[in-house]
Amino acid sequence: MKIKVIIEVTSWLKDDFDPKSPGSVVLEEAVSPGTSIMDLMHLLADKHPRFGKKAFADPKQGFFDYCAVILNGNFVSAPAELNKELKEGDTVTLSTAFYGG
Repeated sequence: MKIKVIIEVTSWLKDDFDPKSPGSVVLEEAVSPGTSIMDLMHLLADKHPRFGKKAFADPKQGFFDYCAVILNGNFVSAPAELNKELKEGDTVTLSTAFYGG
């Protein structure tokens, strides 16, 4: 049995998934129960090598250096939160990383 999650990719990040798309890229992915957000990121990296090369280019830097991850409208703000298990109907949004001062 699989669960379905929605992945929305915004801004310039969409070019790693579909460079011809005029707006956001929306994908639907069927994953196994127990799949974490990070598992999903690795799955997407395997399917979309341009994304994978950037997102996991430097193991010393975290995934967050590449993009912001938003789960159901809430920012995933700590690396440990990437281990959160996905549920049926979850929406994961990948957006440009935010920095402030």
